[in-house]
Amino acid sequence: MGEVPEPDAAAAAVEQAAAHRRALALNLPRGSLGKLSEVAAWLAAVQGVSPPRPIARPRAIVLAADHGIADAGLYPWPPGATARRLAAVIAGASPLAVLARRAGVGLRLVDIAVGTTVDGAPVGDDAGTGPSDEEDRRIRTGNGRIDQDDALTVAEAERAFVTGRRLADEEIDAGADLLIPGALGVGADTAAAVVVAALRDHEPIDVVDRGDGADDARWMLRTAAIRDALRRTRPFAPDARSVLRVAGGADLAAIAGVLVQAAIRRTPVIIDGPAACAAALAAERLAPGSRAWWLVGSDCPDPAARHAVEALGLSPLVDLKIRVDDATGAFAAAVLVTAAVETAADLDAAAAEAGGAEADVDAADIT
Repeated sequence: MGEVPEPDAAAAAVEQAAAHRRALALNLPRGSLGKLSEVAAWLAAVQGVSPPRPIARPRAIVLAADHGIADAGLYPWPPGATARRLAAVIAGASPLAVLARRAGVGLRLVDIAVGTTVDGAPVGDDAGTGPSDEEDRRIRTGNGRIDQDDALTVAEAERAFVTGRRLADEEIDAGADLLIPGALGVGADTAAAVVVAALRDHEPIDVVDRGDGADDARWMLRTAAIRDALRRTRPFAPDARSVLRVAGGADLAAIAGVLVQAAIRRTPVIIDGPAACAAALAAERLAPGSRAWWLVGSDCPDPAARHAVEALGLSPLVDLKIRVDDATGAFAAAVLVTAAVETAADLDAAAAEAGGAEADVDAADIT
């Protein structure tokens, strides 16, 4: 699979020192830019250069899939809801599409396991900006119902993971310098809850999401479904790949592949939402050290996502309380990542005009 490299700590230290010099030159207090400075230092580390280069081609890879667990009555939406959501994104009529456009993030949609397609919708196409052979990305027609059956077969799980790695390679080879993976589909959050619970040895009550407006009856159904799925998944907990196969599905397995390959290819990633965070938890188990290449976009209210982020030792950049499709909150974070680079560059110029600091600042003194 390849070794995961470490980000350049020396470049991060140089950027931290430069931030302090800017502050001295402009009479600003230490740490006055907060997370913007932290993001600039992170980008310097993953790019291996200070000051960090501007983000030129951010790309989102959104994996669309249905989950059989939705058949247990956990959601108020009728059959075909995933396909309709996908069609809305393709048409530009969804929060995900609007925010991606506003953030300047290229959007690639891949039907990896949608159960019902929409007549006439170019499922998997990303408005003509991506490959035309998306059909071979499709792993199956809907993920299995995980409270009764495995989400994927062994062969399907491997194909999904490899597909994710291949998607990352294609985008990076085409010039992507920031990736945002996400899932779109009814039931992905329940699959994510089971994956996180299995990998972290949590109980269903710890990961079930009550904040989405579910009534008591639907909340109990969801808790029971997670309990039954977790009972089937726990024996596989030591093996993250098997957890993705049994409980995650094609979308989560593919996101894990994207995350691992991006780390191997030294490409920064913003993760956001329950499915991406659960996949990240599994990906870190599969390729330790990958998390150093990831930034968490927003503080998702979903408890499974929060448990995963905590276990990864990461902290969200913003808190927007977004509950729609994965990656939506990450687009807002992408704007801040771009702003962090531009702010550092502009302040460098301002500091130079102000004459700079009187003395160099030793990176070891930065706290």
